[in-house]
Amino acid sequence: MIIEAAERRSSVFRQERSKRKVNAWKIAFILLLAIELAAVILVMGKLTNGFSSSDTPEPQTDRTKGQAIFTVQANKQQLENMINDQIDSGANKRLSYHVSIGEQIVLEGKYKLLFTAIPFSLSFQPKVAGGDIILKETAVKLGNIPLPDQEVLSFFKSGSNFPKWVVIQPNKRQIYINLTQVEVQKNLYLRAKTIDLPDNDVSFSVHQLNNN
Repeated sequence: MIIEAAERRSSVFRQERSKRKVNAWKIAFILLLAIELAAVILVMGKLTNGFSSSDTPEPQTDRTKGQAIFTVQANKQQLENMINDQIDSGANKRLSYHVSIGEQIVLEGKYKLLFTAIPFSLSFQPKVAGGDIILKETAVKLGNIPLPDQEVLSFFKSGSNFPKWVVIQPNKRQIYINLTQVEVQKNLYLRAKTIDLPDNDVSFSVHQLNNN
């Protein structure tokens, strides 16, 4: 009887210890999940409430009037390198991203929040408008969270310091690049002519500003 009672107590002790181990694992898993959910909730809060989604109007002054001095022909790889060089010069610790160009322009990166980095991806179809470039959003992905593309652009607009000639327009679901406002050298400005990604045809004209 004494031996049986001891064996029962030993069995109960082993079961309780096993339960404690399982419970500890569950608690650790739940804490990890809670941290991840908190990060997601914070991002959602910033996306839906904390950021302005108002569009900034593009400048009206055309600095590329008159005859072009010469035309610059490029391909997708050269354009990709040029864009990424500009991105690297304005990089920050919270938001990192790069551009790849194939049939479309794809922007991929990570947004650092607390102890995690949330991946995102945006795809754009470019078109030329009056010498400037419009990147029309075609696909959006922010981690595994389905979000309206307008809110993602608002988030992206507030998360980085872009040059003045890059205008994020969430309400239009596009990025407007004021290329005609970019002074490549003194009194020299660019004007987009063609951006045909399937045919790998990218061309710009260079104009001299006439102050008279």
